[in-house]
Amino acid sequence: MIETYKILAGLYDNLVTPNIPILSESRTRANSLQIVNRRCHYDLRKYSFCNRIINVWNSLPEDIVTAPSVNSFKNRLDKFLSTQELKYNWQVEITGTGSRSVVF
Repeated sequence: MIETYKILAGLYDNLVTPNIPILSESRTRANSLQIVNRRCHYDLRKYSFCNRIINVWNSLPEDIVTAPSVNSFKNRLDKFLSTQELKYNWQVEITGTGSRSVVF
């Protein structure tokens, strides 16, 4: 999640980072930096970095993804994840993902 924040915040050179498309029109109550979830037909693309982070990133609250710095993002993310059951049960669904089940 930290690497995703750095890519979307523009902290890396755009020539070497993967292109992560942001959803321009969002009618949901989720965060403003939602990533477009595209369909994949082959496992090579399905298990890539960009596709594995989509559901988790889109389920984060607005105040976390719009953090002003990397350190504040880390602190807010740690605080959010400490309230999740994921820390103790790795097969549990992350709260807020709804129908987008995330099982690690």
